[in-house]
Amino acid sequence: MTYDAVSAYTVLFGDGEGPAAVSVHGSADEAWAALDTLVRGRSRRWRSRPAAADEHRVTELAERWRRADPERRYWQVAPHRLRVTIPAIAATRTPRPA
Repeated sequence: MTYDAVSAYTVLFGDGEGPAAVSVHGSADEAWAALDTLVRGRSRRWRSRPAAADEHRVTELAERWRRADPERRYWQVAPHRLRVTIPAIAATRTPRPA
């Protein structure tokens, strides 16, 4: 077995109403876009969405949303490096003599 590392990003989002939303993404862009969708879905003021999610703009929107009720609202985008095992599917073989 060989080992490799992959990147993953988790988004944690909650407002005290029910369980927190947790999602896993393969890229930072996907994670920030998911947070953007969550924040905009909870706010009447920011319904329109630009073409691409910008980390700094999404952070600002999420913080403004959180500050409206800081005791109950929270969010987090966290990067992770996951160690994964890569199984050897085919071993190199030496051809048999004829």
